[in-house]
This record gives sequence, structure tokens and C-alpha cells, in this order.
Amino acid sequence: MTTDFEKLKQTITSTSVSNEQAKKLQQLIDKLPSILSKLDNPEYDEIFGYRINIASEEYVNVSIRNEILLKFLAADKYDLELATKRIIDTLNWRNEFQPLSAAFEEKFDPELTKLGVITDFGKDGKDNLKVLTWNLYGNIKSPKELFEKYGENGTKVDINNVSKLPGSLFLRWRIGLMERSLALIDFSDSHNNKIGQIHDYKNVSMFKMDPGMKQATSQIIEIFGQNYPELLSIKFFINVPAIMSWVFTFFKKLKIISPETLNKFEVLSGGDLSNWFKRSRLPKEYGGEIGSKSGSNGQTDETIFDIEVSNSEYKIGEYGQVILKRLGDKEIAEINNDVD
Repeated sequence: MTTDFEKLKQTITSTSVSNEQAKKLQQLIDKLPSILSKLDNPEYDEIFGYRINIASEEYVNVSIRNEILLKFLAADKYDLELATKRIIDTLNWRNEFQPLSAAFEEKFDPELTKLGVITDFGKDGKDNLKVLTWNLYGNIKSPKELFEKYGENGTKVDINNVSKLPGSLFLRWRIGLMERSLALIDFSDSHNNKIGQIHDYKNVSMFKMDPGMKQATSQIIEIFGQNYPELLSIKFFINVPAIMSWVFTFFKKLKIISPETLNKFEVLSGGDLSNWFKRSRLPKEYGGEIGSKSGSNGQTDETIFDIEVSNSEYKIGEYGQVILKRLGDKEIAEINNDVD
């Protein structure tokens, strides 16, 4: 006869857990009604596009819900009280910030979109290195001007009512990039339930960090650390000048990156990533075999943007679509109220 405890463990397809850890998961599941009742908005129960609620509620994928809850538990070493607080804080943050909107509804200037790209190497990628976000800092020509325009104190342009949502345009763009990458992974697949990140510092001056960039970096690190637990497989820092070693000292002094996360950092002085990824999937500038293309101006080398994920490839779950519709309905109601 299968016990309820054994049934619970059968829903955990991606994470290896002990009996004690599974017990903590069951306790967390049992607390969900209480957790939701403590939220700023008790009706907001979405994390990463999935519904975090009891199994009898519509749209709840029990297996994926449990895997997400396990990530929160693991981030706090299965301390039930700390994990509960983290989930409450994350749900409140998501309700206020609306990261799915930043990912799938809002439009951003090319000055921002050229700073990052997402690739998906699928079956050609190593375990949990299939989906990658690329941060292309060399494309920031003037950090001072960029963060004066799109940073915390910049002028917010009203695009799709984005000005009514919190955070700078830069922050909303960067959170959106993260959320889109999570729409490509499978939380129930141990081979593809995390993402890799690549930070490319080619042509970046390291002598002085712009205050706006420093503020945005600290903010992003804090938000990711609190609200996106156990999602990073490895983070590459490539084309890193020797002088940049101070940045990692900066990370350690901030004490908002855990030692476990710091251990996932891989720092390379060059940009060759062929030891980790198939050369057939990488452009030449990253040690790959993807070559040149013909254009109106003749032959040009293909870049990482030539292999980025297209908008049609993102898989927004049913409940994620429900959340976006709710937000759209709310915006329409607010517009109508303004007109009245």
C-alpha cells in the first residue's frame, strides 16, 4: 500500500531528497493556505509562471510546484521558517513588480536589448547548461549616459504602462531577461531545471565603475539572490582583464552572494567557451564554428544575436497567461477610470 508520504516523493522528479527533506516539503505544502493569507495580495500565488497553491486549485501542476518549493527550501538549508519568509517576500515582490509583464509584455529600447540575449542549446547542451543568458557589457558605450537614461533616477518612458510599475527600465529589462530564460527550462527535469549565465566584459573599461551601474548591479544581485533561488548552474565571466579581480572582492564584501553561489563562478581571461559548449553551436568569437553570413554590406561574422531564442519559442504556462491577462485587465480598468 502506497502511503501519502511515498506519493509525495513520487511527485519529486528532479531533486534528490532525503526522507527528512521530503517531510519539510510536506510541512511547507501544508502551510500554503497560511502563507497566502499573509500576503499583501492573498490572490497572488504565482512564481516563475506557475501557481503555488494547494493541489485542488485550478492550474496547479503539483510536480512543478513541489520542485519550485524545494528550491526555496534548499536555498535556506531546509529551514522551514526561513523558507516560509522567503516565499512570502517573493510572492509580495512578484505581485508588486510583475516580472512576467517585464518579460513578455513590455517593449524596451534597442540600447537595452542589445545588452543581453538568451540562447537554448537543447539536446546539444550539457546538463543545466542548455539555456543561457548572455550579458554583453561591452555593448554599453557610455555607462554614465545609459544609467542616467534608464537607471533608477532616469526618465521613465511610458511604454505599455510600464511607468506605472516599479523599478527602473534597466532593472525591468534585466528581470525580464531572467524570466524569459526560466520559460525555457523544465523544473521537473534534473537535466534542464537550471540556467547558465555568461557575462562578457570584452572592451569594458575596468578603471572605474559608474555609480549608476554599481547601484543597478547591487540591486540585481540582491533581487536575484532573494527571489530566484537554486536556479543558477554556473556563471561565466569571460574576457576579464586582470585588473577586474577587484569586482569579485566587491561581491564578497557585499555579502549578498552566498559562498555556494560564488563557487559557481568561472572566470576566464579570454572568450573561448568551447570546453563547455559544442563548437557547432557557438559563434567564432566564443571559440565556435558558426561563421560568416551574407548581407547587404558583404560578408560579416555571425554574432550571438544570430542564435538567440525567438519570441515564438518561449513557453508561457497557462497560469502565467492568466496572470498576464489579469494585469492587462487591471490596466484597462485604470485607463477607463482615468478617462472617466
